[in-house]
Amino acid sequence: MTSTHADAREFMCSNGIDGWLTRDYRYTNPIFWQAFGSHIANVTRPVWLMVPANNDAMLLAHDVDAGRFAGSDVTVLSYSNRSSMIDGLKRLLSAAASPTPKLAPKLAMEYSEMYQLPRVGRIDAGTIELVRSLGADIVSSGDLMQYATERWSPSQLETHRFAVERLTRIVKEAFNFVGENIRWALTEHDLAEHIRGRFDRLGLEYDDGPVVAFNEHSSDPHYEPLPGSSAVIRRNGWLLIDLWGRQKQKSDAPEPAISADITWVAKLGDSPTDRQQQVFAAVKSARDTAFDLLSHETAAGNAVQGWQLDAAARKVITEAGFGENFVHRLGHSLGHEVHSNGVNLDDWETHDTRSVIQGVGVTIEPGIYLPEFGVRLEMDVYMGPNGPEITGERQDEIYRIET
Repeated sequence: MTSTHADAREFMCSNGIDGWLTRDYRYTNPIFWQAFGSHIANVTRPVWLMVPANNDAMLLAHDVDAGRFAGSDVTVLSYSNRSSMIDGLKRLLSAAASPTPKLAPKLAMEYSEMYQLPRVGRIDAGTIELVRSLGADIVSSGDLMQYATERWSPSQLETHRFAVERLTRIVKEAFNFVGENIRWALTEHDLAEHIRGRFDRLGLEYDDGPVVAFNEHSSDPHYEPLPGSSAVIRRNGWLLIDLWGRQKQKSDAPEPAISADITWVAKLGDSPTDRQQQVFAAVKSARDTAFDLLSHETAAGNAVQGWQLDAAARKVITEAGFGENFVHRLGHSLGHEVHSNGVNLDDWETHDTRSVIQGVGVTIEPGIYLPEFGVRLEMDVYMGPNGPEITGERQDEIYRIET
């Protein structure tokens, strides 16, 4: 039994759920593989995993794929055609039968009512219809999945600390590099390449990025500097850098490393304008308001849902007069993937009712985007046993680049 299965059983037994039924087809549901515990290559047909609350896990795979799961710590059933697949599903459901006679088993699946949470809604409506036709009561696996797969172990927390410390070092070095090389018509893409080189030398890996955005380009939250079209970084202006990455690991590492993700802003040349100071102050206040709410409510023993933190930060920015310029959610789940599958701090793009539970990580990154410049201040937060912790350095002043 994997630790993921043990955690899932603990959650299900506490929440009246009889089983977790997850399904993948051609790698469209990454949560399936997290629940299984490892990634198996070249699985070509639908594969099902049942983790019952009070029985051993069982897996159902097609005859041509079943051998790939040999040696796993779950019982493997096989099917050959649709009829035998449905018979196999009935066996999976019987392993998670409700303890109350005549009640349908309550099964958690990657389903989100009305598609409220895209990171959870991984299984199509037809699959839900099929399982319901077999007599199951389907509920969302969002909270269960977060509890079982998104909490960091102590060693994973250390990989995150490794990454966030180096990202903070790199962003400051990058700002200083701009000041030292401003006369050479440095472009946004040049600086992005410099940052990627520093990642490699400091033991970090990345999937994409970073964002290096000068002046009006910083108004695009996901701006990508490309060769040939990047702006030259001038002696007087505004610079935003958003960078993310994780510790390099060997392929046989026992646990995946956890990413870090931060955003800082800087002013080149002259002192920041009153408008830049005003916007920076509003974003900083929104960020700190959300963190303080999480801290205070946690200390009082209250669970905090993702949407509540977004709403609190958004209220600050709206009252400052910039509500229409805050165009994305407050923050996202942080895991091996920089955008992971746990709770998002979101009452804008979705309404995330999952709680920020002990052991998970999130970003807090409010932003205000005006036509001439944008400000985003992003920091990483880990929910530890003593409450939330800012794992890196919090930017409290506009970074100054002398030119």
